[in-house]
Amino acid sequence: MILPAMGAISEILPTFTKRPIFGYKAIAFSSMSIAGVGSLVWAHHMFTSGMSSTANMIFSLLTMIVAVPSAIKVFNWVSTLYKGSIDFQPPLLFALTFIFLFCIGGLTGVMQGALALNVHIHDTYFIVGHFHYVMFGGTGMALFAALLYWFPKMWGKMYSKKAIYASWYPMFIGFNMLYFGMMILGMMGMPRRYYVHLPQYHTMHVVATVGSWLLVLGLLMFFGALLYAIFKGEKAEDNPWGGVTLEWTVPSPPPLENFETIPTITHGPYHFEPKEGK
Repeated sequence: MILPAMGAISEILPTFTKRPIFGYKAIAFSSMSIAGVGSLVWAHHMFTSGMSSTANMIFSLLTMIVAVPSAIKVFNWVSTLYKGSIDFQPPLLFALTFIFLFCIGGLTGVMQGALALNVHIHDTYFIVGHFHYVMFGGTGMALFAALLYWFPKMWGKMYSKKAIYASWYPMFIGFNMLYFGMMILGMMGMPRRYYVHLPQYHTMHVVATVGSWLLVLGLLMFFGALLYAIFKGEKAEDNPWGGVTLEWTVPSPPPLENFETIPTITHGPYHFEPKEGK
């Protein structure tokens, strides 16, 4: 589910660092590794189901291994930022948010691969928090980054950058209050799928609930800004970010059939001309 999001991040970072993606082949092969190994880890949801010790150990090892190609991607993304000519625009903000939240989701996933710890946190709020750090903090934030990146190309309109920046604060703060609060509750022993809870869990439930309100506020601000831009936004340039992939060589929004003539490709998709004197 997260592989398309990872692909979007690998498209966005080169544009806003003005340098090729670091370790392109490693990123490509790690995607294949995630798809391959990820299809073999399904039983890490069943460590407490009564499987044999051998099966538990095998799926624990596979769960640990699937973290390796994910870590390779994070290393390459961060290395792409190193010594890049960073242009801090809204798509990059949400791409960096994706990397941060996905790292938390990935690390907590490795924790669940440890059999002894999994017995304690299985079917608790920790699982809910971890899942949302990967799927919402990961896939969701990358989707928002991609939407912000290609929005001018899709609609031919530019959104208010200040409004998007403003929406990020309640979204980010609320997200972490909600889902990190859930992981704390899980470590305390709060089971999931219960609509009532013991008194010792009440404080963190309140924190998580307030976080959900902030998160919803940020989402409403985010999509409100994009909806306003569709109808009343300023006309966008054909290439507002200085991207070098093919979609930025056509008008915004793209005409029918995209290209009047077949484009001539003379360099790679992330080739940036070095600045004079460098």
